[in-house]
Amino acid sequence: MEDKILTLIKKENEVNINNKSYGDFFFEYQKSVMLSLSEQGVINDIQCQMCIEKLVNQFRKVKSA
Repeated sequence: MEDKILTLIKKENEVNINNKSYGDFFFEYQKSVMLSLSEQGVINDIQCQMCIEKLVNQFRKVKSA
């Protein structure tokens, strides 16, 4: 099988996603990444739960600010 190289030519409709502008989406996106890593065996269940707890605390601080 031959290796292929991809090159980004241009970006359209770029959106800066961060805690303040798209907090709920950003939280769910990061949470899904953690769950995916756990499902793939990259991190274990305890590590996944710890990461999600840190995300929850991080987003509570942002929403209360």
